[in-house]
Amino acid sequence: MWETDPKIFSALHRVPGRAVWLFRCIAEHLVARCDGGRDIEGNIVAACQHCNSTRHRPKRPKDAVSYKNLVRSRMEQGRWHSVTLTHCTAPTG
Repeated sequence: MWETDPKIFSALHRVPGRAVWLFRCIAEHLVARCDGGRDIEGNIVAACQHCNSTRHRPKRPKDAVSYKNLVRSRMEQGRWHSVTLTHCTAPTG
């Protein structure tokens, strides 16, 4: 993810054109505000634009722990995003 300069991220990871915006770091509410989630520290984490814009779309969205496990599994398989990045590793912890 990038926070301040998409050009540097794009060049470093060879992300083409507008696809770089999928990787912008933004705040993700673990419990969506529409579901009663609040703007408090324990309910907000860093997420890429792609995850934040798609996680709550399904009629039955996954809870935060299940979604975290899905993301980790896909990252380990190198298939989370449609854009393949270089110099990336799956998160630990």
